[in-house]
Amino acid sequence: MQNTSRILIGLAALIMAIIYFVPFWQILMWAPQYPEGLTMKIWINKLSGDVEIINGLNHYIGMKHIKVEMFPEFKIMPWIVAGLMTIGLLAAVTGRKSIAWMFILAITATGVVGLVDFYLWGYDYGHNLDPTAPIQIPGLSYQPPLIGS
Repeated sequence: MQNTSRILIGLAALIMAIIYFVPFWQILMWAPQYPEGLTMKIWINKLSGDVEIINGLNHYIGMKHIKVEMFPEFKIMPWIVAGLMTIGLLAAVTGRKSIAWMFILAITATGVVGLVDFYLWGYDYGHNLDPTAPIQIPGLSYQPPLIGS
């Protein structure tokens, strides 16, 4: 590989370290009683923001209580990202195209699997509601959007 390619792959691998310090997903909600909005931030290994308020509101429509323990991904994601970074840095140091392609394929596969996993979690969360919830609207589901509003 050319030096420029090696530098760019190395930078791509190192930039992924940011995920350990900032949330990688954010859910924003607005309602008249919360004009400032409610936020839930999803980090590589934790949740933050207005999670307890959101849990209190979601209770009325029968959604499960959101807690870190319900996400096994929080235990494995730091290791997956570290593995991706290692492959990228290895490709940059050795200059081998086969390792660079492995890095690209691993990032792509991880992204696709992550989106599918999040979609399936959202589907289950929004469709499998408590039948004894105080507010019930037959046929209505509350699946959070994967991307967008």
